[in-house]
Amino acid sequence: MKEYVIIPFKVEEGKLDEAKKAIKELVSNVKENEPGTLLYKSLQLKKDPLSFVHFIIFADNDAHMKHRGATYVLDFVKKLYALCPTEPHPVFLDNFDSCGIAVEALEKE
Repeated sequence: MKEYVIIPFKVEEGKLDEAKKAIKELVSNVKENEPGTLLYKSLQLKKDPLSFVHFIIFADNDAHMKHRGATYVLDFVKKLYALCPTEPHPVFLDNFDSCGIAVEALEKE
């Protein structure tokens, strides 16, 4: 069963470039190493460019646990937390309803 996670966070003033570099590195590693991560999207708030939301869809719990245990993820978490005024906390979600071409592509098994 797919797992859905969002992680909202804000970086400190003057740390934006460092945070973006770390995010790009993480997403690149996820893309290269995690076929079970169906979507990893880093979104930046338009009205508050220091704030982000990471939206992630894992194929299943095994894919989620592989992601959480990856050394590059652990390194990213250390880097990111050092750049944030408050610790980011993941929010775990249940799928309720959806539509659209992207959803259809994700739901193909």
